[in-house]
Amino acid sequence: MNQINYSDIGGRIRLQREGLGLTQEQLGEACDLSTSFVGHIERGSRKLSVESLYKIAGVLNVSTDYLLLGRMVQETSLPIEIASSLKGSSQTKREQFWRTAKVLAGHLDEL
Repeated sequence: MNQINYSDIGGRIRLQREGLGLTQEQLGEACDLSTSFVGHIERGSRKLSVESLYKIAGVLNVSTDYLLLGRMVQETSLPIEIASSLKGSSQTKREQFWRTAKVLAGHLDEL
């Protein structure tokens, strides 16, 4: 039987959260978790419940399979690719990216 690697789960949560430009506090508020607990989850030092995993996956727009196993479902691969591309960017640059993406999304029919 495979053991659950909470550090890997936490790393995937952090990658997606940062890519979306969310703080630990914002993720915690959206999932009804404390900022401290989100930090522990991301470091893999605390286990999370199935309910918390489900809430986090929903807020981050990824599947629970991705968070648990690193497998991407086709519909959720775009946010993960974006998160990877934005890794290391400043908060300001990520916010600027999302504002630009929203404007472009509003004009997709014109392209």
